[in-house]
Amino acid sequence: MNKFNIEKSLPFSFSNTTLLTMLGLLLIAMLSMSHAHSAWFERLIPKGETYTVEAVDRDVAFVIDDFIYDARQFCYMAVGDRVVFFEGRYGIDYRATVYNLDANERCELLLRDRVEG
Repeated sequence: MNKFNIEKSLPFSFSNTTLLTMLGLLLIAMLSMSHAHSAWFERLIPKGETYTVEAVDRDVAFVIDDFIYDARQFCYMAVGDRVVFFEGRYGIDYRATVYNLDANERCELLLRDRVEG
């Protein structure tokens, strides 16, 4: 009976340390690709299509360029974060989904009103 022994056919062998190092490097590569993907995505957004979070009230209400939006679920946005309207139109549609370019997260919002002042 002809048995094939894989250990003898490889010109090298992996130790546990080498395997863990390779897995660690793979994880770092995957995380850096996510950051690179974000930069690539930002280049696709036309100028003037990003909006800034001006005020936050307990992660449930946000002022985005003079419009008040209520979160449909908790959203973690901070003052100064840049957002893009992913679904719905800024200041027009009652329901909208924004993508936070700084936190790389989506948030579903409801348009409440325009800021008075």
